[in-house]
Amino acid sequence: MAAEAEIEGQILALSGGGYRGLYTAKILACIEEATGQPVARHFDLLAGTSIGGILALALACEIPAASIVDLFELHGSAIFKKRSVGFFRSPYSPAPLARLLADPKLFGDRTIADCKHAVVIPAVSYTSGDPVMFKTSHSERFGRDRNRRLVDVALATSAAPSYFPRHAFDNTQYVDGGLIANAPGLIALHEMETVFGIPAQKVRLMSIGTMSSKQTANPSKNRRGGALDWGAGHWLAPIAMSKTLFGLAISAHETLTDYMLKQRLTDERYMHVDDIARDGAAKPIGLDKTNAAAREVLLGYASQRAKVLLGDPRAMAWLGYQARSRNFFTGQTMVQGDTYAQIS
Repeated sequence: MAAEAEIEGQILALSGGGYRGLYTAKILACIEEATGQPVARHFDLLAGTSIGGILALALACEIPAASIVDLFELHGSAIFKKRSVGFFRSPYSPAPLARLLADPKLFGDRTIADCKHAVVIPAVSYTSGDPVMFKTSHSERFGRDRNRRLVDVALATSAAPSYFPRHAFDNTQYVDGGLIANAPGLIALHEMETVFGIPAQKVRLMSIGTMSSKQTANPSKNRRGGALDWGAGHWLAPIAMSKTLFGLAISAHETLTDYMLKQRLTDERYMHVDDIARDGAAKPIGLDKTNAAAREVLLGYASQRAKVLLGDPRAMAWLGYQARSRNFFTGQTMVQGDTYAQIS
């Protein structure tokens, strides 16, 4: 294992996965309970996509992860309440999630400038077709995002195609960041190297997944490549097809990212925290499954995974790391903690 003195930066990367993010939130809540302080204080950079992005923004504001667990448990069915068959519009309205996020106990009117820790949140601009990274102003080059409302950033990164409508603000339509980086660890490592100036050899990265299951083919079914094939025989094949393709894209991306991070950082400096639901436990969980069975599986697996993690001396050494204080640039002003100093 790399000695503590060799480590100059530590990253927390949180994957997307819809309601399966309850698993991630529960692990984070267990970590905070065990360490007695906000998770973000152990990491120099937080990265999150979709529900992982919502969690990363909350952690960056030092909002307890337990609050997100409560939100999911109490309001998951409202967030994923179907409003139609989804042929002419998305099956889920973004309004319930927007209302919950806008609660003063969560994001309220906070902006990215209110984040206490450095963060990067991927999304996709459907207006321009480009990837977008919402960031705190941890470099003098990053100032445009500081006044973005956290609610808008959260809805942008989690606007999953075929589940929610695109989220629009500032004359731009945004789509779920999972299309380009469902597991944002590589983006965060790139940020650490190119912006913070810390080489990969001196970086540790902890990635927490969402019990993501792989989207695979059924060899006994139609394989002709049409809507009925990709729609898995569903009577609303075009809608089911888009969900299948989105699921395939995010699961394959997550596997690729995991492989590449293992190659770049090795097992000494990369830790992937996740589970694969086995047998009957896999059926109740999904991006939009919010019933009691889903909660039982997600919370049960998360509690066990957290127990194993917190019993691992290597993980506890990582969680003993205290992030360095970083400067945040705001035009003419540089902010470090609660201290404001003019930049010449």
